[in-house]
Amino acid sequence: MRMLTTETRRRVEAMIHRLSTGESVTLEERIQLKKYSTYIPFVAGKITQALRNREDLEF
Repeated sequence: MRMLTTETRRRVEAMIHRLSTGESVTLEERIQLKKYSTYIPFVAGKITQALRNREDLEF
């Protein structure tokens, strides 16, 4: 399993938080999230959870 540095983890968590609250996430950030989620299951789970939270906000 791959590890993230503290700085990278904080940056990823900030992107995921913005994604879950409906704030803007750039294409470059979305590409980075996709790359991290491919290799790190924890990130993939957080993204899935954030998208579910976002769906709840829209309804």
